[in-house]
Amino acid sequence: MRTLLPSISLAALALALAGCVTPGAKPATSRAVLDARAHRNVEKVTACGALASPVAVGFAFAEPALSELATPALEAAGQQLACHPDAAVLVIGQADLHGTAAEQHALAQARAEAVAKDLRARGVAAARIQVQAEGNPPADDPRRLVVLAEGRRW
Repeated sequence: MRTLLPSISLAALALALAGCVTPGAKPATSRAVLDARAHRNVEKVTACGALASPVAVGFAFAEPALSELATPALEAAGQQLACHPDAAVLVIGQADLHGTAAEQHALAQARAEAVAKDLRARGVAAARIQVQAEGNPPADDPRRLVVLAEGRRW
């Protein structure tokens, strides 16, 4: 089967399209293309909200070491502190309420130190971090982030 198409010369086609294209005009280059050409990594800018305190960092029963489950809370704390470079941090270690008072105190201290070490690794200056074994969070302070290094209490 043969399809019949009207025969149009190239000259006629050029004349028909001549009104569509402005001679010498260049299309606008998108921002994404410009950034890629400049080898820039454009990061998403997020607004800093108020400090959301306290941040609870969970530990396994009777364990002083951080686990993978603590990562989201520590990332959130690190982001808040990066957003508020003048804020201080109070890390309060808590124990599981099992064992002697000395064992509970040592566990609470070790947990608080583990959280402080992780925050320092995330770029938080050591001078901004205060570590406290055991105790209750103080009253709301808009310039301080409280991080609770807590374990299971059963």
